[in-house]
Amino acid sequence: MVGREDSEGADRHEHHRHPYRSPGVLAAELATQDHLSNGRLNVGVGAGWMPEEFAAASVPHLFPRRHGHVRETIEIMQGIWSNELFEYHGEFADFPLSGFGHKPIQKPGPPIYFSGLKDPRRSAKRIAKYGLQGWIGIQDSPEDIKRWKGEMKRELDALGRDFPEGFDMCSMIWFVITDEPIDQSPAGKATNLLAGTAQQIEDRLKSYKEAGLTMPLLWPPFRDVPTSKTMDDLKRLTEEIMPKVNAS
Repeated sequence: MVGREDSEGADRHEHHRHPYRSPGVLAAELATQDHLSNGRLNVGVGAGWMPEEFAAASVPHLFPRRHGHVRETIEIMQGIWSNELFEYHGEFADFPLSGFGHKPIQKPGPPIYFSGLKDPRRSAKRIAKYGLQGWIGIQDSPEDIKRWKGEMKRELDALGRDFPEGFDMCSMIWFVITDEPIDQSPAGKATNLLAGTAQQIEDRLKSYKEAGLTMPLLWPPFRDVPTSKTMDDLKRLTEEIMPKVNAS
C-alpha cells in the first residue's frame, strides 16, 4: 500500500508522463531522475484519453494513433535503458544506432506501470509483452479492483503468462478526512471519492487491500479545501491511517 518503504527506508516515487512526449528525450530525462532519486523512480505510462491535451501539446495528429505511439514509447525507453547503443525504426520514431548518455540506476530500468482504463485484454497483453510491473486505474472501487485484476489474470492465463513477481495494482483516488461519518453505502456515495472519518478511511483502504490493491495513489482534492486542511489530512494519512492499513 502507499506509504510503504523500500529496503533502504525511503518511499518509492510514482512518476507519470504523458503520451505525447518524445520517447528518446523522455528516456534520457527519466534516467536522470532515477539518479536524482537514488534509484527510487517508478514510471507510469498511458495512451491518454483527452484530445484537448494532445492539441495543447501541438500533436493533435497523435490522438487517433495514441495506442501505437505508447507502444513505441515503451519499446524505445526499454531499449535505451538496457543498451549502450540503440536504434529504432517505427511508425513514430526512426533513428540509427545511437548513444543516449547515462543509464538509470535501476537495472535494466525503472519499473514501468501501465495506465489502462477500458480494456483489460490490452492491459494484459502489454504487461506480458513488456514485463510491466504494475497497472494504474483511477477512482476505482474495491469491486472494480477485484474485477480488473481477475479479468487481466484470465487474459494472462490465455497467453500462458502470469503477473510479474511483485506486480502492483494501483488506483488514483481523491480523499478527504471528515469530522462526521459519511454514508459509505452505494446509495450514499455519489462518486468514488474516499471521504469519511479517519476510521472510515482506514476501513475502506483495508477493503481495497483485500480486493488486491497494493498501491493506492491518494490525492487531496484539487479545490474547495483549504491548504491547511489538505496538509493536515496528508499528515494524518501517513502517520495515523496507513501504518494500521499496512499492518492489517
